[in-house]
This record gives sequence, C-alpha cells and structure tokens, in this order.
Amino acid sequence: MNPVRNIKIIRYKDGKFDECDDIVAVEAKLRLYINDEEILSISTTPSNIRELITGFLMTEGILKGEWCPEKISIETDEKEIKAKVILEGFTSLEGKTITSGCLASVSFIKELKTKIVDDLKVEAYSLFSLFREFQLKSQLYRETGCVHSAAIADKDKILFLSEDVGRHNAVDKVIGWALLNKVSFAGKIILVSGRVSSEMALKVAKWKIPIIVSRAAPTSLAVELANNVGLTVIGFLRGNRFNVYSNPQRIGEYEQK
Repeated sequence: MNPVRNIKIIRYKDGKFDECDDIVAVEAKLRLYINDEEILSISTTPSNIRELITGFLMTEGILKGEWCPEKISIETDEKEIKAKVILEGFTSLEGKTITSGCLASVSFIKELKTKIVDDLKVEAYSLFSLFREFQLKSQLYRETGCVHSAAIADKDKILFLSEDVGRHNAVDKVIGWALLNKVSFAGKIILVSGRVSSEMALKVAKWKIPIIVSRAAPTSLAVELANNVGLTVIGFLRGNRFNVYSNPQRIGEYEQK
C-alpha cells in the first residue's frame, strides 16, 4: 500500500478556481491479532508496519511469552492492513481493546521504575545539524503536510526516520526499528516533530534513551516525568535557539550556574 495518493482538488488562488492534482497522505486501518484475538485497531500510515508493531508491543509490555518479531505476518488490501503475531504465552490487556489513532488515551506502562544514567553530551551545533537533517528527510511531510515525523540518532547523524499520521506511531516505529536491528539505545537521541506529551516521554524513558528533542513544546507532566527519571527534554528547537526543560547537563556548552 502506497503511503501517498494522487487526487484531484479545486485550488483557489488570486481570485480564481482551478482544478489540479494534489498528493494526500494515506491513512489506513491496522488490525493487529495476537494468535487469533484482535487486540489493536488504529489508523496509521502504511509504512514500517513491522517496526510499529514491534515498538508498540515491546514498549507497552503487552506480550507475556515467547515471540519472534521477524515472523509477524502482514496482509494488505486496498482498505486495511491485517497483522498477526504468534505468541506462546498470553497478553496483558486487562480486557481493553485500543482504538485510539495515536494510542494517547491508553498506556500499559503502569509505573516506570527506571533512572536514565547515560553520560552522553551533545553540543548545541550538533542538535541544530541533526534537526536540519531531520526536516530534510521528512519527505512525506514535505509532500503532504499532514504527518508526524520521528527519528533516532546518535550525536552525529540520523540512524532511522519514520513518518505517520499518529505521532506516537512514528515514535513506536523508530523504537521498533532499533529493537529489530539490535541497535543499542545508549547515547541515542529521539527527534520528534510534535509536542512532547507524558506518553511520549514514557516511551523514550522506558528504553533509557537520554535525550528527546522537538520543535514544539513539552507538557507539564512530561517535564515532571523527565525530571524524575533523568530524561533531557529539549523543545522549541527553531533557527539557532532551543529550550531545555530538564537535565541540561547533557548539553556540552551548559555550565551549572
């Protein structure tokens, strides 16, 4: 399934209406089955589906048993995507079926008991360079203007970028990519295009990733959580400026006053 679709639209410009071609992002229904039970129904961009499923299931701790993410079966037709995970164990869903498009209303992370201990230091110029690369590689957003982007990087370069109609989905995709490719989360940075909510901070902190950077703002709960677990949250990275909301010691130029 292609992540974009060409359509005819009516465009108004300079006092005139004209029919022209345009590109829109495809929003597809993903139904996820564990064994024969449907446990997830969300809207997603039809790319990196294996990474999305892996990132979501592993981060939320839904699976309680042996499974092989490389053997997720995925079937696609014109309207929806069906994915199936074979599990020798059981799921921990507490009777809930998730229907949120971005998974923001339900989180299976009950209580995060972790502390991020990572000596990563990154210079401000590296953050600006990474975000320029991030924006250049967000091709689907540049074509359609209606998706979120997320990436995982080290302090020198972006390792993997994904885009999705759901911002939480985009983060799950990059986490899933790292898990599938056995990439360590130590010394890594998550870049996101949208706001940093508490759910977003939880996903990053779960894997002890030390820094998350956004061009938008974090919520108060995200900042509180970040301070508790040792996560560095950077927001409003635009032009040559940014705000550090928690744990500024990971920014190379910063000196405690």
